Amino acid sequence: MKIILTGATGFIGGAVLRQCLTNDNISHVFVLTRKPLPEAVSGNGKVTVIIHDDFSTYSPEVLEKVAGAEGCIWAVGGRATQFSDVNTAKKVSVDYTIAAAKAFIAALAPELLSRKGNKFRFVFCSGKFAEWDQQKRLSFMSDTRHIKGQVERGLCELADANADRFEVWCARPSGVLPTDAGLATKAIGKLYGAIGVDHLASAMIKVCLQGYPQRIIENDELLRIK
Repeated sequence: MKIILTGATGFIGGAVLRQCLTNDNISHVFVLTRKPLPEAVSGNGKVTVIIHDDFSTYSPEVLEKVAGAEGCIWAVGGRATQFSDVNTAKKVSVDYTIAAAKAFIAALAPELLSRKGNKFRFVFCSGKFAEWDQQKRLSFMSDTRHIKGQVERGLCELADANADRFEVWCARPSGVLPTDAGLATKAIGKLYGAIGVDHLASAMIKVCLQGYPQRIIENDELLRIK
């Protein structure tokens, strides 16, 4: 399977990329990124690095470079507090994700459907407690949860409107532990069901390859995907 990956220079996306390189079921990875990747990665014949400055739009030239992709793992975003303000967080998390999904539906899904009879698969890295109801008052992490929920809802609406050619899954990890997490960090992580970044990456890749019965994949379910 050929996939598109975003967020490859980040914590979770980087883990996804590392595992894609060693997964025999992934034949090629198109990395959409603003920043160059290390030569050790960009020089790998299994990877095509596409420098893409504006994630809100996809030119015919960019879409031509990812032609043949059958799915996407989207790992751009994060907590609202990681951005300069809420509007920027919404732009990166909501606008960019939905723009990409629409572009892939229009440019990649029809060819995949006609050539293989398959749907284009989109796996979004969301977060635990994502909230679809934008008017609901939340007692903690309100902006982050509303933003993640807005993305999920938008993606699912696109999947419903293009059910013959596009399907989506939203992974909802709790805390994510680094590969080198110490015993103390792991012990604290168990208190809130944290998932290791490598386990999360593996689960999202497996979902992209094989699908999953539910669109929304909660943290406990992610932990069970091996």
